[in-house]
Amino acid sequence: MWTVTAVFTCALELLGRPQASAPRVELIERVPPGISALATGYVLLTEKRIVLITSTPAFVQARHASERCGDVEAIREIAGVFVHEEWHLTHGVDEAGAYDAQMIALLQTGANADSRLFHKIKQTKLAVLAGAKRKASTGVTAGMQATDERSQGTP
Repeated sequence: MWTVTAVFTCALELLGRPQASAPRVELIERVPPGISALATGYVLLTEKRIVLITSTPAFVQARHASERCGDVEAIREIAGVFVHEEWHLTHGVDEAGAYDAQMIALLQTGANADSRLFHKIKQTKLAVLAGAKRKASTGVTAGMQATDERSQGTP
């Protein structure tokens, strides 16, 4: 079984990124209180740190691959989450731009626009944006709210 650090390194390699160029990343097993249970990653904006959740199906699959970096689809999904969260570090809490960056990263790393993964991210983007629109129009939110220093995270 591969370590979570080895799996994350594979994601950076797939993106063509040296580890030294990446912002600070923390790999944790479980989503902490105050963050959506569906999150696969989130950002601590004031600390300029990305947090990735390693109990996600993508991390579990990648860790169980027979060869290092062997499950390219799982590694691609992790790379996409990283790019999404990295976008937040640079541009703030806007989800539309973060999901666009994630989908571009998926395509750049070999995903097809009609793949299951690309479709899942596109549908998630639409749902998140629709939720934000409802919240803006009603002033009411049904989910957990992030603190000032955390983004909601990438489902």
